[in-house]
Amino acid sequence: MKITWYGTASILLEIAETSLLFDPFLKCLPNGYESKKLYRQREAAFGTAANILITHGHMDHLSSVMSLYENKPCTIFLTGTPATTLTKQGFPEAKLHRIAPGDVLHFPGVSVCVYQGKHIHFDAKLILQKAFSLNAWRHFSRLLYLLQLNFQYRENNEIVFYEIRAEGKRIQIMGSADLADEVEYPIGADALILPHQGRSDIDSHNEAIIKRLNPKRVLLDHYDDAFPPISELVPVDAFCKKMSVTVPTENLIEGRPIEI
Repeated sequence: MKITWYGTASILLEIAETSLLFDPFLKCLPNGYESKKLYRQREAAFGTAANILITHGHMDHLSSVMSLYENKPCTIFLTGTPATTLTKQGFPEAKLHRIAPGDVLHFPGVSVCVYQGKHIHFDAKLILQKAFSLNAWRHFSRLLYLLQLNFQYRENNEIVFYEIRAEGKRIQIMGSADLADEVEYPIGADALILPHQGRSDIDSHNEAIIKRLNPKRVLLDHYDDAFPPISELVPVDAFCKKMSVTVPTENLIEGRPIEI
């Protein structure tokens, strides 16, 4: 089983002859370190995908779907709100497969269990830091554009948590770093893919998630500066070192596959 991260929450999972792509997003805004080679690698990997699974409808999880897959054979698995967003754009209805918590999706040699998730709550400290940062004012027009996209790409409390079961292993994928209080999630997965951005106290916040799910391994994603000036490159080394005392924790590297 091979896992490749392509920035934000974009994860390609390859299991034997089955490939599943989660939340494909083509980063196209200048962020100071994005290379053309990595962008082309990401675009090529996304372009050949046939099974695309969306965790929720925000722009950094859904907005590339139209350009990538409008004219390609594929199936997009997603809840009602992001499906409506795409159909309003003219995306072909026949390619959309609506899902809900409790569903189990079946692919050759793979099953995907769908659970209710929860979007991370942006705390006041983080919001103020972003709003009054020099970077926000330097790129004010881009900030307004991103805020406009945020209104266009709604989440509507529809976010799902995926558990992939294949080859005797369980991989859990979160599109945003929070869990629903009332849901009894399966614990002890072989790997948890966990976003590491969205709060000023993201280290302690994610530590609580890891303790609740008790995975055998933690892989951090979504810590990159994917859509500045709202996003930022979040330091992860200290968190990985601290958590690895109890559970192996590492940050995924964009475009570099790992084996599970």
